Amino acid sequence: LQKQTHSTLVDAPALSDGFNIDITNPEMFVGDGEGYFGYRVLQYQSKLVIVSAPLRGNQNKSGAIFSCSLKTKECQLLYQQGIYKYICSPSLTHECNGNSYLNSICYEFNRELDTVTNSTVAFQECTKDLVNLVFLFDGSSSMKSDDFKMNKDFIWDVMSNLKNSSIQFAAAQFSETTRTVFTFKDYMDGTAKKKLDDEKHMQDITNTYDAIGYVLQHLFNNVTSGVTPEATKALVIITDGSPSDEHSQKNNKQNVLEKCEEQSIQRYIIGVGQVKLNKLTALASEPKKENTFMIKNYSGLKGLLDNLQNKIYNIEGVSRNLVKELSQSGFSAAYNEDLLFLGAVGSNNWRGILYGVTGSGAETREIEITDPELNEDSYMGYSLVVGEKGGVSLLFSGAPRANHRGQVTLFSKQNDTWNIMTRVIGEQIGSYFGASLCLLDVDANGDTDFLVVGAPLYYQAHPQREGMMYIYSLTQQLVTVQEVCECVQGRFGTSMAPIADLNGDELQDLTVGAPLEDDGRGAVYIYLGNRTQGIRPQYSQRIPAQTLSEKLQQFGLAIDGVMDMSGDRLNDITVGARGMVVARPVLSVSAKLSFSPSEISLNNFDCILRTETTFPIITLTTCFTMAESTNSTGDANLSLNISFRLTADAVRQDSRAFFEQTIKTSRSLLQSVLLSSQHSCFNNTVYMLNCVKDTLSPLLIRMNFSQVEQQPGSSRAVLNMDSRTMAYVEVPFQRNCRENVSCEADLELDFKFMNSSLLVVDQAYFIITVSLLNKGDDSFNTSIVLHYPPGLSLSKFETIKANRRTLTSCGDRDDGALNKTTCSISRPVYRSKTNVNLPLFSVP
Repeated sequence: LQKQTHSTLVDAPALSDGFNIDITNPEMFVGDGEGYFGYRVLQYQSKLVIVSAPLRGNQNKSGAIFSCSLKTKECQLLYQQGIYKYICSPSLTHECNGNSYLNSICYEFNRELDTVTNSTVAFQECTKDLVNLVFLFDGSSSMKSDDFKMNKDFIWDVMSNLKNSSIQFAAAQFSETTRTVFTFKDYMDGTAKKKLDDEKHMQDITNTYDAIGYVLQHLFNNVTSGVTPEATKALVIITDGSPSDEHSQKNNKQNVLEKCEEQSIQRYIIGVGQVKLNKLTALASEPKKENTFMIKNYSGLKGLLDNLQNKIYNIEGVSRNLVKELSQSGFSAAYNEDLLFLGAVGSNNWRGILYGVTGSGAETREIEITDPELNEDSYMGYSLVVGEKGGVSLLFSGAPRANHRGQVTLFSKQNDTWNIMTRVIGEQIGSYFGASLCLLDVDANGDTDFLVVGAPLYYQAHPQREGMMYIYSLTQQLVTVQEVCECVQGRFGTSMAPIADLNGDELQDLTVGAPLEDDGRGAVYIYLGNRTQGIRPQYSQRIPAQTLSEKLQQFGLAIDGVMDMSGDRLNDITVGARGMVVARPVLSVSAKLSFSPSEISLNNFDCILRTETTFPIITLTTCFTMAESTNSTGDANLSLNISFRLTADAVRQDSRAFFEQTIKTSRSLLQSVLLSSQHSCFNNTVYMLNCVKDTLSPLLIRMNFSQVEQQPGSSRAVLNMDSRTMAYVEVPFQRNCRENVSCEADLELDFKFMNSSLLVVDQAYFIITVSLLNKGDDSFNTSIVLHYPPGLSLSKFETIKANRRTLTSCGDRDDGALNKTTCSISRPVYRSKTNVNLPLFSVP
C-alpha cells in the first residue's frame, strides 16, 4: 500500500513544568528509510544522537551508524558497519558448504567515535568435512523383489535428505560378484537416481568381503569414479545374510578390514532378518555395536532412517544440534563495568545464551551464561539489561518464547560467576513476555528498584487492548506491584526506557513505545516515577505520531532520554520511528441523493384490486463529487474505486420499496463503481406495490460508500478518512391539497337506522348504516367516534360499499367506557372523493 522512502528520528525537549513534552517544535532527523534509520537511538555527550540504520546498504544490507547533531541539524555517517562504544550487528552471514551461518560482529569506538577495533563473538567457523559415502547393498537370492526395491528406496531417501550437505554418494550391488550402480561422478552429474532405479537384482550368494575389496579398488581408490582423495570416507553395507566368503583367498577378512582401517573408512552395517549378529559386527567400525543396526525385515529400513542420518551428520562434522551456527550474538547488548554482555538468541537450537566479553582483539575472552531449564526455541537474549542491588551486580535477560509464555531470568554475580537467582514466567501464551526490559532506579541512589517487563503481544478482549507492561519490585524476590495495559492494537511495551526526572520530584520517570498504535503511526507514553510502585498508574502524557508529522510511521520503535540535548537544563527524549512514507494522493468525496419526480404519485395506489402489481415510483440519482485534498503532481488522472449501498425505507423493519422489479425483498442494492471525474452520477429505479397501507410517511433512502481495493495499475489515490461516507434523502408522497400547503378535508357523515325499533331479546341486532364522504382534500388519521346507550355494545363494523378500498379498525371501548368506541378509517390517509358505507351491528 505504501512505499517507504524515509525514516525519522524525533528529539522532543521537555517543557518547564516537567511532566509534559513539548511536541510543537521537535527536532527531526530524516534518513534513508531503506536502511531502517531510527531502529535504535542513543543520546551522547548532551549534543549528539547516535542512530542505527541496520538495513542500510544497496546489496548486502550490512547497516550503518549515524551521528546526528542538534547544533548543525544534520546526520553524519560514522561507519558503514559499526556504532558507538560497543555496537553489534547480529546479522553477520558467511557461507559454509552451501549453508548460511548467522553470527555477529561488534565494533568498539572511543569517545571521539573513532573505530578502535572489532570482534566476532560466538563465531562459528566452517567445520564441515567433505564426505564420500558408498552404499554397498546385498542382491543375493534370499531377497524378494519387493525387498530389493525397498532397499533402493531407502538409499534414495538417505541421499535426498542429505542433498544440501557436503556428502557425495556412490553405490554398488553385490552377490557372487559386485558391480557399480553409480559413481560419485554420476551423483554430481545428476544421473544417480536413474541408474539406481534401473539396477537389476543379481540373485546369487553373498560374497561380502569380495564386495568390500571391490569398493576399495573401483570407487574409493579410483579417481575416475569422481572420488575426492582428501574427503572423509564412509561405507554403508546393507545385507540379509552372513558373508559367504569369510575365508576367501582373494579378499580375506583380515586383509580387507585392515585396508579399510588404513584409509580411515567409517563402516556402518545394517543387518536384515536372521543374520548372525557377530558376523556383522566384525564388519563395522569401532564402536562396533553402535555402528551395527539390526532390523527384522526390509520394511524396517524406514524406521532406521533418522538414526543413520545422525551418524552420517557426525561424519560430516555437523550435528543437527545448532550450537553457534545461527547464534546471532549481539541481538541485545548491555555493559557492566568491564564486561560486555551480548544476547545470542539463536545459540543451542534457539534456546539462547548470554555471552560476557572482556578484552579486545587477540585478548578477547568469552564466558557463556546459560539457563539449563530453557527449552529449544526460547530465544533467551532477546532483551538484556544490567543493574545493581546492595553492591551485587544483576543481569536480566528475556526469553519471550520460553514455554510459549515467555520468561525473564535474573542472574547475580558471585565471585566472578553469574548464578541464577530467580525466574519470572509470563501469564499469557504468545504474549512475548520479556521481549523488552527496563530497570528503574527511581530515587537515583545507584540501587535498582524496579524491573519493568514488556509483553507487546499480550491481548485483552474486554476492553480490547494489545500490549502489557509489568512492574516488579526488587526485594528478596521479584514481586509484581503493577500491571499497565493502555492501547488498542498498538504493541504497547515494544520499547521502554528510563528517562531522567521530568517534573522535578527527583524521581526517575519512564517512557513506553506503542509503535503500531493509530494504524501503525505509533505513540509514546510518559509515566512519572513513584517510590512504591515504580511509576504512577496513569500516564502523564501520550504523544501520538500525527501530532508531530502526518508522515511518521511506527513512532516509538526506539526510545532514549537520559540527558539534556538542547542546552536548556531540561532532559529531553529521543524517539526513533520506522519512517516517513511516500504520500498517496488523498481524494475527498462527497455524496448526494436526488430523485424524480419530486414526490411519489398516488395515482397507482389502489387496494380495491385483489391482485398485486408493481410499478416504478421514482428514479433515484446518486452523485459523487471528488476533489483532491493533496497537491500531487505524479498522477494527473486520479481515480477511485468505491462501492456504495442503497437501502430503501431505512428506518422501517419492513420496507415499502425495493430496487428489483420482480423481487419484493430487494430493499438493498450494492454497486461498485470507478470515480474518474470530478462529478459522477448513477441512476437506479425504485419500485412499490400498488397496495401500500402507509402513503403518508415519507420514504427514507440511505446510502453508504467506502473505498475498495484498487485494481493493479490503477491510481494510487486513497479516500480521505474525513469524507462523510453516508447520505440520506426523504421522498414524500403526493398530497392532494388544493392549496398545496395544507390539506383541508371536508367530511360528510350520515347514517340511518335499518330497524325502526329494537325488541330486547336474546340474539337481537340493532343495525345502523353509516355513510362517510370526503368532499375535500385528503384526510389524515381519520376516525369515527361512536356514542351509544349503556345497554348496547358494538358487534361488527365493516365496509359494504366504497369507491376505493377502505380499511377500518375499531378498538375496545375507550378507557373502559361502556357507551363509546373509536373506529379508524383508512389510516393514515382517507383519500379525497372517497365514499364508503359502513353497517354497524349493535346488540343489547
